Amino acid sequence: MSALRRWAAGQGAAVLTLLALLLLWEAAVVGLDIQRFLLPAPSDVVAEFIKDYRMIFGHAVQTVWGILAGYIAAVVFALAASMAMIRWPLVERMVMPIFVASQSVPKIAIAPLILLWIGAGAGSKILVVASIAFFPVVINTMAGFKQVDQGLMDVFRSVDATSRQTFLRLRLPYAVPYIFAGLRIATTLAVLGAIVAEWLAATDGIGYLVLSGSFNFNTARSFAAIILLAVIGMSFFGAMGAVERALSWRRPSEEATRVQA
Repeated sequence: MSALRRWAAGQGAAVLTLLALLLLWEAAVVGLDIQRFLLPAPSDVVAEFIKDYRMIFGHAVQTVWGILAGYIAAVVFALAASMAMIRWPLVERMVMPIFVASQSVPKIAIAPLILLWIGAGAGSKILVVASIAFFPVVINTMAGFKQVDQGLMDVFRSVDATSRQTFLRLRLPYAVPYIFAGLRIATTLAVLGAIVAEWLAATDGIGYLVLSGSFNFNTARSFAAIILLAVIGMSFFGAMGAVERALSWRRPSEEATRVQA
C-alpha cells in the first residue's frame, strides 16, 4: 500500500507541475500579447483539438499504424539477427560493423533515398521506422546473450547440452530483461521514425498535420498534433513496460544495461 501511495504522490506532483506550467504559458501569451500564429495559448490548442478532433484522430490512426508495423518489423529482424550472431560468431564479425555504421548515419539523411527507392506511402514509412528502431534491440539482445553466468554455461556443458538447448533454456531466458530494455528504447525511436517519414513525403499522419499547420499559420493545430504524438509515445512506452513487468523475471529498475541510440 505504501508503494501505491508513493506512486500516487509522484503522479500528483507531476500533474501539479504540468498544470502550473500550463497556467504560466497561458498567462505569458495573454499578458505579453504574443501573436497566436507564433505561440498559441493552451486554451487555443484545446479549442482547436475540440473543433477538429475527428481529423486529428484520423491522422493519428495512420501514424500509429506505421509505428506498430515498423516496430514489429524492427523487432523481428533484430531478434533474428541477434540469434544468428550468437550462434555463429563469424556472422557477428561480418554484420555488426555494418549495423554500427548504419546507426552512425542520421536517418534524416537516408530517408530521402528510401522514399526514392520505395516511393511515398506506407512501405517507406515502415522501412524508416524499422531502420531507426532495430539497433537498440540488437545491441541489448546481444548483451543479454553474452552476459550469461559462466558457471551456468559450465553446468550445461557438463551435461552435454546441445547448442539449441543451451540457447532456449539458458541464453534466451537470461537475456529477457536485456531484450525488454532494448524494446522500450525502440518504442520512442519508432515514434521518431514515423514522424521523420511523414515529414519528408506523406499526405496523412501526425507529422504531415504538424507541417500543414505550420505552413498555414495554424500553430494551434500543430501544437494539438504534437501533444497527441507525445501521448501516443508515452502510451506505447507504458504499454511495453507493462508487458515487461508481466513477462520479465527482472524489474525494469534492475536492468544491467540501457543503450541509447
